[in-house]
Amino acid sequence: MAHHFDTRAIHAGAAPDPTTGARAQAIHQSNGYVFKSLDEGSAIFGLEQAGFAYGRSANPTVAALERRVADLEGGTAALATSSGQSALLAILTTLCRRGDEVIAASQVFGGTVGLLDRFRSQFGIRTRYVDPHDLEAVQAAIGPKTRGILVEAVLNPTGDVVDLAALSAIARAAKVPLIVDSTLATPALLRPIEHGADIVWHSASKFFSGHGTAIGGIIVDSGNRDWIDGRYPAIVKPMVAYDRVEVMKKFPTFPFMAACRLITMRELGPCLAPLTAFLLQTGIETLPLRMQRHSENALALHRFLSQHSRVKASSHPALASHPRNNLASSLLPKGMGSVQLVTLKGGLNAARQVTERLKYFSHLVNVGEARSLVAHPQTTTHRNVDAATRRAFGIEAGSLRLSVGLEDVEDLIADFEQALA
Repeated sequence: MAHHFDTRAIHAGAAPDPTTGARAQAIHQSNGYVFKSLDEGSAIFGLEQAGFAYGRSANPTVAALERRVADLEGGTAALATSSGQSALLAILTTLCRRGDEVIAASQVFGGTVGLLDRFRSQFGIRTRYVDPHDLEAVQAAIGPKTRGILVEAVLNPTGDVVDLAALSAIARAAKVPLIVDSTLATPALLRPIEHGADIVWHSASKFFSGHGTAIGGIIVDSGNRDWIDGRYPAIVKPMVAYDRVEVMKKFPTFPFMAACRLITMRELGPCLAPLTAFLLQTGIETLPLRMQRHSENALALHRFLSQHSRVKASSHPALASHPRNNLASSLLPKGMGSVQLVTLKGGLNAARQVTERLKYFSHLVNVGEARSLVAHPQTTTHRNVDAATRRAFGIEAGSLRLSVGLEDVEDLIADFEQALA
């Protein structure tokens, strides 16, 4: 029996505890797990038998979260990590070797840019940045060393969208994976795998948590990609450390995720804490309701700000005047999320005054919380991004990134009204 999304957000991947009958997900706060015999321990470590061996590589509470997110995204398996940054780290270390290249959208989160730059300078893995809306430029950037195309489904901090289906077609023709950061959309609003994505990842610290109480990341394997070629040795070649197992043959429905777990989680160790997994799984239960309210409030606030005399620019893809309104309406029919960029007249001084006068918008750099948040990208999230890239994002001295929360929108409008006065 197929269940609807809202039902799966509450039930997928979890069940009452078979021993105690506890309905809430149990928190298995344990480093290790007792083997019934020497043979069982050997079989689990040798990948001959499923089971839990050590908390760094897998945990029952974390596994329940992974099952839920994989189900909601329509993937075959998921891997939870200690942060969104470590999720991207896991993806890159699984796909790339020294001398390889990644194509990335020129508009991605500042932390993503920082990690990609670190891979170039320290590990010799180069990133080619392209405008994700310029499909010809994306096509032209692909070369023999390309190992993936990395984009955000909803761009941070502008709230703009990209054509996932068109990018997927380019990736398929080049036989490289399309890797989509869907943090700002969440599966409640958009499921990139349905539009051709091969790998989806999230900073689970944002909307999955919903309350700013947990740091985590998660990756989902679509299970749709054929990895049989020599460009991805971690997936197709025998692993010496694991009795020369070939991941593609051993785990045919989720080979990327299996390689990701074996390479990154077991060897580098960015594991998610069980308590954090519990908090994230609990947050996901209300995700559909929250994303609807986030989207409604953000659009209403945008309509107010776009007409205000002290606002220089404010753009929202839900409006007919937006250049990608038709695409956004098709991709995100249930709402376009919480995050938007507003640029004030008066530059840095105006941004400082408004930020310090707002009462309901907390000045911090997270997004996706129940409470409304405001950040100044030029001095925080994008301060280490060069000026030309910031301009391409639309970030100016007077720009503020808003994460519109769940408060009564009339109060949020009134808050901005007094701050702009």
